[in-house]
Amino acid sequence: MKKQLLITTASLLWIALAATVSVAKVSHPHKTQIANHPTALEIVEAREMKFLIDPAKVGYEADKGLALIWDKVKEFAQKENFTVQEKSFDPSGLTYSTKVYYDTPKGELASLGYVVRITTKYKGGNPDSAKLTVKFIDRDHPERVFTSMPDEEEASVEENVGPAANYTLDTYLEKATKASVDLKNLPVTLGDFAAFMPLLGELGINSTTKLEGVGAYSVRMKPGAVILPGMPFPAGISMEAWMPVEGDNKAFVYDFSFGYPTGDYYDMEKTHITAEDIIQKMYEQMDEEMGLPNNAAYRGSKVGYLRKGGLKLDKYTEPKADTRYYKAPKQAPAGAAAFNDDPS
Repeated sequence: MKKQLLITTASLLWIALAATVSVAKVSHPHKTQIANHPTALEIVEAREMKFLIDPAKVGYEADKGLALIWDKVKEFAQKENFTVQEKSFDPSGLTYSTKVYYDTPKGELASLGYVVRITTKYKGGNPDSAKLTVKFIDRDHPERVFTSMPDEEEASVEENVGPAANYTLDTYLEKATKASVDLKNLPVTLGDFAAFMPLLGELGINSTTKLEGVGAYSVRMKPGAVILPGMPFPAGISMEAWMPVEGDNKAFVYDFSFGYPTGDYYDMEKTHITAEDIIQKMYEQMDEEMGLPNNAAYRGSKVGYLRKGGLKLDKYTEPKADTRYYKAPKQAPAGAAAFNDDPS
């Protein structure tokens, strides 16, 4: 009976070990990208590592939640022996904006792979400037991203890396272009938007169709940077809390991300590997503690969660004053960097 018990115990231990090895499988999506695109990645300008966080686990108050996340990230960095640089000035420094995503009532733009967003930056609690961004994404046929927006000279290609099934990582490319818009005369119909981005007028959708907006009020912290090998400067960290534009001030999602430019995508193996190892370990080790439920479904994308997370948010109407978390900036000591300054 003892021999049988020992064999059974050993078997169970072997199964548990095998399961652990399977879950912890190293995931380096840049290698898949290179295998699939041996030359086209030269036009990729940047990479961003992403992880979504659940307000139920870190708190619904944006400023407190962001501070707690940053504390946990620093603890994680020390444990895993990678270096983060923290800015010493004003740990409560935050920036504010609304990020509103527009589509036809039938969702035609999203079905075609387009993300249309207007970001309104706030200053002193009031709308200050607005920028229209149009992105094209095709996760199933990434080669289409390279040839999208052929007439938009300012378009840039970025790679996003985030959670996938079984604690591995997934990657997708997006091509984006931007234009400033007048806060007092924001576009309404597809034709209005196409006046800034002509490609939107070439999609076979009636130009008189009114686009509907849904989005979030953003509270953002840029507390420091990650040191990556092969980079002449640190990779900037961004953490963001999203809450309803209309309604209460409780965050419905947070994210942690860091990114770096890709001067030569094919000659940055050490940089890519280190960045991917960091975000994968964070996903493995911190998902249960603070990760968004079903994290792999959204691949690190907040707009993916906005669209697919079953949220019920009011339609956006117009920019208005919002001082929910606004704090007047403090005077910086000479040579100091505030938390909301770009570290690069």
